[in-house]
Amino acid sequence: MSTAEPTIQVNPDDIAGMADAVPILCRLQDEDPVHWSPDGKAWMITRYDDVRAGFHDRRLGVSRPMPPAELFEPEFRDTYRAYASSLKTWMVIAEPPDHPRLRKLANRGLTPTAIEGLRPQIAELVDDLLAAMPDTGDVDFVKAFAYPLPASVIALLIGVPKSVLKDLHRWSDDIAKGLGAAGEDIIRPPAYAAAEMTAYLTEFIAERRKNPQDAIIDLLIAARDDDDTVTTEELIGNLILFLFAGHETTMNLLSNGLRTLIRHPEQMADLRRNLDDPEVVAGAVEEILRYDGALFMLTRFAAEDFEWHGRRISKGQKVYLYCLAANHDVRKFDDPGRFDIRRTDSKQHLAFGYGPHFCLGGPLARLEMEVALPPLLRRYAALSLPAGDVPWRNNMTLRGQPSMQLRLSKGVRT
Repeated sequence: MSTAEPTIQVNPDDIAGMADAVPILCRLQDEDPVHWSPDGKAWMITRYDDVRAGFHDRRLGVSRPMPPAELFEPEFRDTYRAYASSLKTWMVIAEPPDHPRLRKLANRGLTPTAIEGLRPQIAELVDDLLAAMPDTGDVDFVKAFAYPLPASVIALLIGVPKSVLKDLHRWSDDIAKGLGAAGEDIIRPPAYAAAEMTAYLTEFIAERRKNPQDAIIDLLIAARDDDDTVTTEELIGNLILFLFAGHETTMNLLSNGLRTLIRHPEQMADLRRNLDDPEVVAGAVEEILRYDGALFMLTRFAAEDFEWHGRRISKGQKVYLYCLAANHDVRKFDDPGRFDIRRTDSKQHLAFGYGPHFCLGGPLARLEMEVALPPLLRRYAALSLPAGDVPWRNNMTLRGQPSMQLRLSKGVRT
């Protein structure tokens, strides 16, 4: 790669809310795969091999630098300090040796057997949500299905009551704002949301210690209390992470995936003909993850000075690893702009990241998609998107729309 100035200049803030940023990202792959954005003050990494390598590169850290509390008004500083402290406990941004210790705790609850064991309960939730939807007419798919399904599943998994789902939606929206943007002005919503979640979970954990049941939270509390290697703050911090990330990703996947299927009628027809074939359904889910996944990019920070494709990266600089771009890299996938549920290499996508910080909830998101799609497509013979699409969230990390109008019909199949 030449060190000459690139002919393209991209601001990551400008593409965050785009419905389709792939053409711009693919141009970066061709012309400037390690691209410096002066406006965004970050490096943009777009090629598949580079993004995947970046998740393993020890020169890139996940610790998130936070501004000093003194930048904020006095009455907000305690809330901010508590939020900054909580973030450090999240396993997705924890460094060794804390990360493997926290991951080990989570693995005690999120085992493959425990996740697969949720299949009947997820199916029941799907049936209930579909029964509440009209046979025909327009509906906000996010509000009616894509949000309540994963939110109910994660509440079931952790053990919080359904009555908290409304608050969970509000908390998660505010936390997403903080993870997907930059600057002191967006710190307040996630900080206040984390404070409310911490207060709720503190009381909830105390009650479950007195009256344990059989949810993942009880396994996590027992694991914490048995070996005393995880603090209560770390337990609460990662429960906040589970409650937020555990439904946000699947919510976007459901809406993104259904939109993609509707816009590719031949692939939709193929899937409809094979809803009883688990391999075809699983293949469709993997292709949705590759083609239109919920994860836009993940942030890393240079832990030292180094060179990458002839570009000099300095210690402390932000490095954005674009998972969506990697999943559309022609160097990895044949004709990546083609949506094909029969694609044989879809599962090599990076829609859940890669390496030590690979998304712990990935298997659960897959399961929810595999369980939800067949009954949804069986119930509605025709699905369409009314004109006038809703703008996408302006979020640098997650991809999705706050709402998605869907036209339902039980008539002729489309």
